[in-house]
Amino acid sequence: MPIPTFTAGYPPDGSSLGQTKSTIRNNIDGTFQTVAIDHVDNNGQPGSQPAGYHKIIHEVSQTSVATVANYNQIFSGVPGTLIVNGVTTPTIPTGGDTQLYSLTGAGVLSQLTGSSKTTNGYAWVGGILLQWGFDSFTGSQNPAPSFPVVFPNACLNIQLTILNTNTTVPAAWRLTTQPSASTSGFTSNVQASGNSTLFWFAIGY
Repeated sequence: MPIPTFTAGYPPDGSSLGQTKSTIRNNIDGTFQTVAIDHVDNNGQPGSQPAGYHKIIHEVSQTSVATVANYNQIFSGVPGTLIVNGVTTPTIPTGGDTQLYSLTGAGVLSQLTGSSKTTNGYAWVGGILLQWGFDSFTGSQNPAPSFPVVFPNACLNIQLTILNTNTTVPAAWRLTTQPSASTSGFTSNVQASGNSTLFWFAIGY
């Protein structure tokens, strides 16, 4: 059965219980049923649990959220559609699926979820965007991989590992310059012998 509709102002002044009991009952039952959707109810159901505790949290996807001073907000929305403080959020990931966000009382927004679990992939972890991948090359080159997604603000750090599969020339490699990173990718001057694979890991936000 659907949850009864709440009717405000009951019982009205001058009304008898007989005249209003149906509406009062619907108000009480409806409030109880509404709270019980995401909480253990007053009777400790389901099972024998502490009344009022959460059993699950359902969130209605938001389209626009603004900072509330001194209060943190946790909410869900669709990346690229959700607007926070007048700014549209980056579309990471694409596809229109809802993700979790945190907005502090000082207006700092962090995307908490969203990932691509692939060989060249990424994941939001606590507001930090982690990305990884590899690039194959031969000899001394300047590998310039693109990140799976563009960092919305900055790439903070890159870690590189080179696998050299050359069997005729002694494996040797070195980085001749510090990797140069942008929000969309990086370039690294590598001196190596034979066939090599550059594995990379980037951190940003």
